[in-house]
Amino acid sequence: MWGKLMEIEAKWSNQVDIEINRDGECSINLDLIPSDAGVYVFARKYANKTIPIYIGKALNLKSRIKTHLNSIKLIKGLKEQPSGNRIIIYCQIILKRGQNIDSAIKIIEKALILHAQSDGHELINDKGTKLPADKIIFRGNRTSESFAPREMFIKKALSRSK
Repeated sequence: MWGKLMEIEAKWSNQVDIEINRDGECSINLDLIPSDAGVYVFARKYANKTIPIYIGKALNLKSRIKTHLNSIKLIKGLKEQPSGNRIIIYCQIILKRGQNIDSAIKIIEKALILHAQSDGHELINDKGTKLPADKIIFRGNRTSESFAPREMFIKKALSRSK
């Protein structure tokens, strides 16, 4: 019924701090970012919370992240968050026999975006706009809380059937 499921393994890095100077220019220590393929998250971190701002994928993490440092809309999104250190964190894929890196990073990116949205985080997509999400509030019997939270967010359908 489901077909063959792919099991993907990835390893998260330590956070890398993002500095923004008085002129609004961003900088990070690119020596801490590998040239490998992976998935990355620009975020704000305070206390025990990490709030994702942008989630992306790249065949070359260092190169892709470097280009983002010139993205006015992404930097604006990082600045506009109310508090916390600006960070980037990335994961590298541990490929198993027969797995394709491009497919693996696409699956992980999509899963992380959907998970972030389901937790209510507003992400900035490639065009620098917030990805739309619908909010669902469940009321009544609490038995359902074992599989459905009282409040959840889901990616807004791009086209709705009538």
